[in-house]
Amino acid sequence: MDTILIVEDDKNLQTTLTQILKETGFAVISTMWGSMALEEVKRGSSELVLLDIMLPGMNGMEVLEKIRKIDKYLPVIMITGYGSAESAVRAIELGAYDYINKPFDYEILLKKINKALKSNIRKKGNFFRKIRKLKFFR
Repeated sequence: MDTILIVEDDKNLQTTLTQILKETGFAVISTMWGSMALEEVKRGSSELVLLDIMLPGMNGMEVLEKIRKIDKYLPVIMITGYGSAESAVRAIELGAYDYINKPFDYEILLKKINKALKSNIRKKGNFFRKIRKLKFFR
């Protein structure tokens, strides 16, 4: 079972996403804090991140930059209610796998998630995460 990390400050959306993803067969970890998300990424506890751009404290773009320093292959889908062409381009430049504007169709989001989880970047990431967990490489 794949685990998805949701980083979203809107509690209602966080709850709805959690419910939908669990019903679809995913395990879910959720937080509204970028710092907590980074700790989860360091633990290697998720196979994909849904990351809001507008977060308290550290914004989603900053979190994305830090995620890429920890794990450059972890698929990250950016979600935002304040989307613009500039922010979409910036997110992709920083290494986001995809980008979706709120409000979004949950079926489209699920397709993006499944596509990301089947992607070559995810397979590469799984390989490097396994190597990193070996004591020899620490």
